[in-house]
Amino acid sequence: MLRVKRFMVFLAAILLFAIVIVFALENLQPIRLTFLGWQTPEWPLVLVVSLAFVIGGAIGLLLSIPFRARTRMHLSGLRSEVTRFRKENEALREQSPKTP
Repeated sequence: MLRVKRFMVFLAAILLFAIVIVFALENLQPIRLTFLGWQTPEWPLVLVVSLAFVIGGAIGLLLSIPFRARTRMHLSGLRSEVTRFRKENEALREQSPKTP
């Protein structure tokens, strides 16, 4: 089963790679972007789209940092609570009379 799953992931990666290559080869025409009077030099469209994708991913990662930190703090608190409950449970087990 693990081999089938790995093979399917491998096929999906190959398919994604092929799609990216085809996209890159079909979008080589130069374009110039203008934003608030600022103009970029002429770059291939595939470069502009790739940069937008990478910058968007980086912004998404940066925006997720506070959420991840908050989640880690909450998880740490829950772990300490579980440890406390386990110790309490063990103490109660030691106090209870043992029945054969």
